[in-house]
Amino acid sequence: MTEEFKKMSDVINVAFRDAKSMMAYCDYIATLISANLKFVDNSSEKLLSSVGKMQYDLSPEGSFASTKKTIAVEDRFGKKYRITVEEIK
Repeated sequence: MTEEFKKMSDVINVAFRDAKSMMAYCDYIATLISANLKFVDNSSEKLLSSVGKMQYDLSPEGSFASTKKTIAVEDRFGKKYRITVEEIK
């Protein structure tokens, strides 16, 4: 490997290391919850009637506001819940 490539690989490694430390996994966590919550409600009673889609935190204009995600859930008695996944800084 030439000296130029060693230097470039160092630049790439540092850039990706820094990017990984800044990443938030709110989308991933909220997707796991919304996709699997009804599935794991496997009691014979089935206590949940609905699990909504993940909602993004957007500004009034519709642009990205934060990494926060919310999921609406309703139990079989009509009581509503909100699950929030939010990065803590």
